[in-house]
Amino acid sequence: MKSAIRSFLFVFVALLAAHAVAAKPVDGTYRANGQDGKLAFALALAGEPFSGNPTTKLVFTEKDASADKQPDFHAAFGDFGNALVITLMKDSDGYSVIGAEFGHTALKHMGASATGILEVKNVKIANGRISGKLVSGADADIFDEPIKVDLAFDVKLP
Repeated sequence: MKSAIRSFLFVFVALLAAHAVAAKPVDGTYRANGQDGKLAFALALAGEPFSGNPTTKLVFTEKDASADKQPDFHAAFGDFGNALVITLMKDSDGYSVIGAEFGHTALKHMGASATGILEVKNVKIANGRISGKLVSGADADIFDEPIKVDLAFDVKLP
């Protein structure tokens, strides 16, 4: 009986520890004009097909946007603090970024859309989640305003 209780307690504590160190939905650097923008929340939304390929929108925000009916639209314009809205497309070569809206409080052009600035790496789909890494080029900018993105993400799929 004591051994069963010890085993149960061990498993319970291990599960609690695993939950406590679970991956953040978004973690890393989101910087514009030298100012860091905090991102704490992430959502994945089903996107519209593009050239016959499925898309997924990733919405990263400073404040929780999960109750909003159009979080991708409202996030880009600052309704949830700093935000980054990404459209990923899956094709035969893997995943690529086909759209990005930058909602950063340090940008003069809040909600600016751009392509070719971000790259997605190491995308994995498993257990109903999408994870990977978003990175910008070394000298990336939006309307001559420097931007740096180096974010890991792990988000529940829609």
